[in-house]
Order: sequence, then structure tokens, then C-alpha cells
Amino acid sequence: MLRKAREDRRSCARPPISGRAALAALVTLGLLATGSQALAYKISIQATLSGGAEVPRNDSKAQGQMIGTLDTDTNTLEWSVTYKGIDTPVIGAHFHGPVSYIGSTSEENAPIQVGTPGNLASPFHGVAKIDETQASDLKGGRYYFNVHSKQFPAGEIRGPVGLR
Repeated sequence: MLRKAREDRRSCARPPISGRAALAALVTLGLLATGSQALAYKISIQATLSGGAEVPRNDSKAQGQMIGTLDTDTNTLEWSVTYKGIDTPVIGAHFHGPVSYIGSTSEENAPIQVGTPGNLASPFHGVAKIDETQASDLKGGRYYFNVHSKQFPAGEIRGPVGLR
């Protein structure tokens, strides 16, 4: 009887190999089922904005900052912009790209990719869903952010978007 109890305890203490294999399979299936969510994360981005970064450069003394995130699971881009020194109404604020350079400002203009709707008084915020190509270009440092004013309709302040 005592011997039988010891054997029963040993068999309960360690699941049979087939039980361990089944458990490993369940864990693996669970990870595969949620794999994209498990690997998703938010990338932080930023741009320092100035008239000197515009193409062509301008003499605006305005300065600004764009900070944001890109959710890699949903490709949702969120951003906030603050600026000071823009003396005429802001008429637009956009992400432009892709550009051929990476990171630093170059003598190149690119099409609008993502705009900011609504009130553009500082501070302002935006949210947009972007596609895979746009997300890849943004993560690759091929976008810049531009704030356009009535005085400088082509852009008063701008800066390259980089990771922070």
C-alpha cells in the first residue's frame, strides 16, 4: 500500500512526456495566434521645426516641435505640434515624403502624405491611419513635417522626422 502511494505521487509530480509536448504545442499555438499583437509596439517620432529647414530657406524666426507615435500593429499615426513666432494664420500642417535623403534636411520638396485637419492653433493634434508603404518610409526617416502660414504658404517651418 505504501509503495503504491509513492508510485502515485511520482506519476503526479511530473506529467508524462506526451503531456509536456501537448502543453508546449498549446503555448506555441497561443503565441502564433497572437503573434502580430505580441510583436506590435509604438515607435516614437519627432521633428524640430524651423524656417532654416524650409526649401527654399526663409527668414522666419518661428520655431516648433512635432512629437508623435506610430502604432506598428494598426499603422495609426498620432502627433502633437507646438510652435511659437508664427505671426500670420497657419493654413496647413502636413507630413511630406518620401524624400531621397534620410534624416537631415535637404534641398528637396515632397508631396503631402498625411495632413492635419481642424484648428491649427498651437498646440494642435492629429491622428491618421497610414498604409504599409507610408509606415515604412516614416520609420526609414524619409518624411518631414511642415507648417504652412499665410505669410509663407509653401511652408514657414519644417523639420525632418526622426525616431526619438
